[in-house]
Amino acid sequence: MPKPRTPTIFTTPQDAALAFYQAFEAKEIDAMMAAWAEDEDIVCVHPGGPRLVGFDAVRLGWEQLFAGDTKLSFRLDEIVVLETVGMAYQSAIEEVTVGSDAKPRGIAIATNVFLRTPSGWRLVVHHASPAPALALAHPTGPLH
Repeated sequence: MPKPRTPTIFTTPQDAALAFYQAFEAKEIDAMMAAWAEDEDIVCVHPGGPRLVGFDAVRLGWEQLFAGDTKLSFRLDEIVVLETVGMAYQSAIEEVTVGSDAKPRGIAIATNVFLRTPSGWRLVVHHASPAPALALAHPTGPLH
């Protein structure tokens, strides 16, 4: 008989966001899905990809993304957070590096929405889009 899974309790939206990006970088599907709410109304949009709706569709999308050999790392910049009692969102510029190359290979604009559930904060929406050329020219200088 399989051992029942004890879900991780994310006490803040920031904890859930950190778990999401750590699972992304590690390509760990179970850790990735532990950051998400187990709900049929969750939504995920990868840059240039279709809208994935529902737990199974979102999981399949991550499984397909993790199947490649490319190691991705993220650095978040210009983070904006709004948190209420039961919901929070995070908007950020994602600098994406590939492999051991420290220079960003891609930049995306990401929005993450978190919901407070009985088992802690969980991701309900992740939407990332390629950054337009204007987003690359930061008023404070280039991204590092």
